[in-house]
Amino acid sequence: MSQLHSTPFMKSVGFDIFFVIGIPVLALITAAVVVIYPSYFSLILTVDLALLGYHHVISTYTRLVFDLKSAKEYWLLLIPLPIAVIISVYLIALNFGVAAIGTIYLHWQWYHYTRQSEGINKAYAIKSKSQQGGNALFNRFIFYLVPVAAFLMMSSRPNSVFLGMDVWKIPVSYEVASTLIIVASILWVCWLLIQVRALYENTLGILHFAYLIFHYVIYVIAYVVIEDMTVGWVAINIWHNSQYIAFVWLFNVNKFKNGIDTNKLAISWLSQERNWPVYLLVCLTITFIIYSVVDEAAGYFSNITTLSLIIIFYQTINFHHYIVDSQIWKLRSKKLQTTLISN
Repeated sequence: MSQLHSTPFMKSVGFDIFFVIGIPVLALITAAVVVIYPSYFSLILTVDLALLGYHHVISTYTRLVFDLKSAKEYWLLLIPLPIAVIISVYLIALNFGVAAIGTIYLHWQWYHYTRQSEGINKAYAIKSKSQQGGNALFNRFIFYLVPVAAFLMMSSRPNSVFLGMDVWKIPVSYEVASTLIIVASILWVCWLLIQVRALYENTLGILHFAYLIFHYVIYVIAYVVIEDMTVGWVAINIWHNSQYIAFVWLFNVNKFKNGIDTNKLAISWLSQERNWPVYLLVCLTITFIIYSVVDEAAGYFSNITTLSLIIIFYQTINFHHYIVDSQIWKLRSKKLQTTLISN
């Protein structure tokens, strides 16, 4: 059976244990605190958004705007796209109400989170030279089936308030959702037995296996075990945000592992591993500035419309982030793969 000391890592023993185990455990403990002590919800949500949620969105732009070359390369994503997104979000809210925006966010964020998890799973496999056992199509099917079944279970419940917004959910009955959970559970056990064998054959790394296990655990806890969809979202949101921040930092560290690039001076200096505290501080400072401007703008223009501009502005940022991510993190890109697997 593969041993921890002989397992190839994404970066190092400490980083990988934090990334694979520490992050989801933190997310689950936080959600448990909210379930047991509901009065802490507002505080935890505020801290999550301020330190992780908004920050993880801004982390995207370390690849886009920290140097002139990248800004020129991605100008379509930086100028025309946000204009198109905010116009679309405003028109949807104007014609269908803020509930439509909340509904899009509820469903799109689930897809975005799942796609990110799949991408990290693939990156982990590439970097650590770890391979799941069995059929690749079956493995991918299970990877999505469990989150789908969990999400539909959440949709089958009567509560339709998410983050204080009324939302529309997929009209699925509890009986259908429960049946799908049972089917997914049976197939997942089959997958698990195959992976245990791969562990003993030393083709599947133990930390890669742990990542996959937590992928399933997070979705089941967030959408099935926790009945309040907003509280469940806190668990999966902390997991997603923390993952993203750590993964983007790791990508930047790998990209500039040979030292300072004079053509990309700011981001290459910040991405030197020894400078990680400054890297985080700069990202958090930029995050604070941008979201403070957004808050001020929403307040300033609020007197010209009855629509909630704060929701429109915030979701514009989120939706733009989702689209940008789908373009800049394509693992089929040889250049991206080379950066990720470099030591």
